[in-house]
Amino acid sequence: MLDAILSVLSSVLLIAVVYGLVFWSNRARTDRSANVGIYLLFGLPGGLLSVAGLALMTNGMDGGLLILGLGLAFSLPLIRPFRKLVASVTPMDPSSPIDLSGLAMILAVVTFLVVQAMLTGPVETDSATTTALTGNVIWLVLNAVTFVLVAYAAIGYRIYRTGLEATDRLGLRVPDLKTIGLGLAFVVPSFAASTIGSVLTAAFQPDVVSNLEDTMEQMTSGLQNPIGALFIGLSAGIGEEVLFRGAVQPRYGIMIAALFWTALHVQYDLSFVLLGLFGVGVILGLERRYFGTTAAIITHAVYNMIAVGIQIAV
Repeated sequence: MLDAILSVLSSVLLIAVVYGLVFWSNRARTDRSANVGIYLLFGLPGGLLSVAGLALMTNGMDGGLLILGLGLAFSLPLIRPFRKLVASVTPMDPSSPIDLSGLAMILAVVTFLVVQAMLTGPVETDSATTTALTGNVIWLVLNAVTFVLVAYAAIGYRIYRTGLEATDRLGLRVPDLKTIGLGLAFVVPSFAASTIGSVLTAAFQPDVVSNLEDTMEQMTSGLQNPIGALFIGLSAGIGEEVLFRGAVQPRYGIMIAALFWTALHVQYDLSFVLLGLFGVGVILGLERRYFGTTAAIITHAVYNMIAVGIQIAV
């Protein structure tokens, strides 16, 4: 019960932080003092973390690389030439405080997840917390709802967009037969990309295969039935696609959105499996660009349902 309450409070806090940052960044477009505040918000911790990280690395102390990485993640987006460089390969507006803030947050999250995985290995999944179907379903629903609400907050819902405008910006539509057909069709290349990653892992990183199998088994141990597969598919398909393909991709492009999404799956170890997932992210990104987020949701949901179904069967 306590874990559930803490999870809800964490989700509420995350949504509030994103909403507040977007509100502030939107004001910074016309308010000079708010714009200075953005630079202080990221510049002070960025500078302090960079200096601390360098000091720790120089003295051979643990955590230096992670702290330095976070410092650079906060600091680099403040440098206009760096923003222009990113903008040369993405739809990002280098003069937008909103895009600046979003880029800093994305870099910080990716840096934390990747460097943490490099230093400590993949996140261990506690099988004791995944034995109850009800508990897993509650967590999955909360996770999906949190991602969707973060996506709406990130694109300025009730700040500079109405509900209809925000939904349109996220690329969400009521699915018709064509959208459903396209969503199902894209499952095939998605599995092809994932399979390539798995084959490369088995060929070149055989030592991590058993760990990956244990991780997958633990992650689905409480959902060993069709209902569990359905919930896993829907929660990830809806939550992740609305956030990463719906909200992030139009501002930062297919590659950054796919990289950001892949970083959230470092529980699969730093293996070729992540390369396969990055390929899946690119495929979903192309689908979102040409056919909308709803089609990508269908592909992602069905992909996960089949993957979990295979895990259950074996």
